[in-house]
Amino acid sequence: EDEDEIEEVVVTGIRSSLTKAADYKRDYDGVVDAIVAEDMGKFPDGNLAEALSRLVGVAIDRSNIEGSKVAVRGFGPEFNLVTLNGRQMPTVPGSYDGGRSFDFGAISAHGFEAVQVFKTPTAKLPTGGIGSTINIITAKPLNLPGFGASFSASAVADTTDTENGLTPEFDLFVTDTFLDDRLGLSFSGSHQARHNREEGTQEIDWFNSATVDLAGRM
Repeated sequence: EDEDEIEEVVVTGIRSSLTKAADYKRDYDGVVDAIVAEDMGKFPDGNLAEALSRLVGVAIDRSNIEGSKVAVRGFGPEFNLVTLNGRQMPTVPGSYDGGRSFDFGAISAHGFEAVQVFKTPTAKLPTGGIGSTINIITAKPLNLPGFGASFSASAVADTTDTENGLTPEFDLFVTDTFLDDRLGLSFSGSHQARHNREEGTQEIDWFNSATVDLAGRM
């Protein structure tokens, strides 16, 4: 009888992350893809846009070398609805970029549990995602009871940066639980300072040359 018993096997690491990503697809009624924290940690991606580019049907636009906006299933970035733990995220267009597209370049890939890309709409999702609905899930301390912390440092060599050719980046994540794992707190931070520029043209007024000629003749 003792020989027939099998000890409990706990799988962690890359295989565990792939299993969790497969569970998202299995439990959802529509078409969904996901990338979990272990995958984002192993990929050399600086932000969420570059991490999402590894999913099928996802393309990104780059701004100042880094990934910025996400296009899914051929629809432009302005057709995506981005949510944080199910709540809609605001969009802030750049000086020369209009529309409602979300800029993922300002969000580090550090400190998030998973990112879900819903490619088909359902009644469970909020309205507004024509191309897709992208849900960013933050790390929850109650899912991993106890104290945990991680710190990483990296550097980016940017040839467009005329002041600092090498830009450092620091990421920190700390989580802990209290009151017999009934209360949890987590802190995530990322710091990177880059000197770059945004190029573009903007027309503020125009005139008809034919009208000018008539006025000069009169």
